[in-house]
Amino acid sequence: MSQRIGRHLLADEADRSAKADQPPLLPGLPFTQQPALQLIYDTAPIGLAFLSPDCRYVHINQHLTEICGISIEGHLGRTVRECVPALAESVEAIVRSIMATGEAVTGIEVAGQRADQVEDRAWITYWHPVRNPAGEIVGVNVAAEEITERKRAEAALRASELQFHTLADSIPQLVWMAEANGRIFWVNSGWYEYTGVPSGDGSAHDWQALLAAASLPDARHRWAQSLRTGTALEMELPLLGRDGQYRPFLTRAIPLRDATQNVYRWIGTHIDISEQRRREEHIRFIIDELSHRSKNLLAVVMAVANQTAQYAGDVRQYQMRFSERLQALAHCHDLLVKDHWHGASLHDLVAAQMRPFGETNAGRIDATGPPVILKPDAAQHLGLALHELATNASKHGALSGQQGDVLICWQIDEAEDKVRIHWREKGGPPVMPPQRRGFGHVVIEQIVPRALNGSGNLDFAPAGVNWTFEFRQDIHE
Repeated sequence: MSQRIGRHLLADEADRSAKADQPPLLPGLPFTQQPALQLIYDTAPIGLAFLSPDCRYVHINQHLTEICGISIEGHLGRTVRECVPALAESVEAIVRSIMATGEAVTGIEVAGQRADQVEDRAWITYWHPVRNPAGEIVGVNVAAEEITERKRAEAALRASELQFHTLADSIPQLVWMAEANGRIFWVNSGWYEYTGVPSGDGSAHDWQALLAAASLPDARHRWAQSLRTGTALEMELPLLGRDGQYRPFLTRAIPLRDATQNVYRWIGTHIDISEQRRREEHIRFIIDELSHRSKNLLAVVMAVANQTAQYAGDVRQYQMRFSERLQALAHCHDLLVKDHWHGASLHDLVAAQMRPFGETNAGRIDATGPPVILKPDAAQHLGLALHELATNASKHGALSGQQGDVLICWQIDEAEDKVRIHWREKGGPPVMPPQRRGFGHVVIEQIVPRALNGSGNLDFAPAGVNWTFEFRQDIHE
């Protein structure tokens, strides 16, 4: 604006001089005889100069000498080519054009020519013809405004925007920028990657076009409200992807404000929260499953406590047997927790329940069978059955002496989708049928078959205890 003021002042002064019948502003007339012009040159906040048709400096002020660093006296009477040789061709071409057409040339940017300054400086220049009373062009007025700081600010802004764009392209979010009215003018690479729309397609710059029909009215209403009030928007919305699937996104639009607190731009982000939703659903499932399993486990513990008390001879025996059975349940629980309650490997279950007995009977327990994944209920009840069989073997059966082995094997009946388990003891002392049936019998012959809807047979043969059990199992590897 300052350079325009300077040019208008020159023109106004010329008009006033002519109207007052004063001599015109002559190029060769000393400044002392043109006080108004001298005052303008001395006080103008921009660079001013007057060039003759042959591109010689007739007048120049201090501001304009900053371009080359030559004093005012060093300019007067000398040509542009002598003072700023690097700019000579451009300046001479401008002057020739003005002399030929009489038209002003404006908005020409020139760079500083000082060797004593390392930093770049720049000016924007305006060139206007000066006419005598006869209308002849007698020279060219030059006005120059330094724009060094503006250019630095623009360069810093470009660098900042480039940094922002680079950052926005590297994050796993959809990002866009919009004008104050909400019109999106830029989106990051993640946007095109998710939507599959080519980057040159302007229709891609509309996040509302990706919304599911059910959520569109509310989203439009709230976005219009944000634009009207200048408040941030935050919603969970499903956005359509390039694969034709809708995924949940956390959508945010944040207003950017200028120094006067007016919104001049919006930045929008869409964060894919589908994985978070899956985790939340899984956590809810785990909580529900844990509640269900806890209730079942408590029921089993209560049954174990009641049955143990019923068959225990004294408190000490009750405490010992109850503790052992709780430990067996804990082994089952550990296996289920390890696989997030999805199930447990039958092989791992056998190994866990035999471990307390196998430590003192190394190599005497052999377990073989194909991979089978048991449901939580099956793992829990079979674990109790295996514990009771192993306890009996260590007290009365094949593991009670120095000799004897336990063979555990299982098979899968693919046709009937059943699992068959066989427990067989051999090499131990002769087996005598028990005189009374304790809790172990109840677990093996009643609780487990009823819980798993299976069938089995427990045989106290003289050569060793045999147990066979089969049940339907629809989860196996």
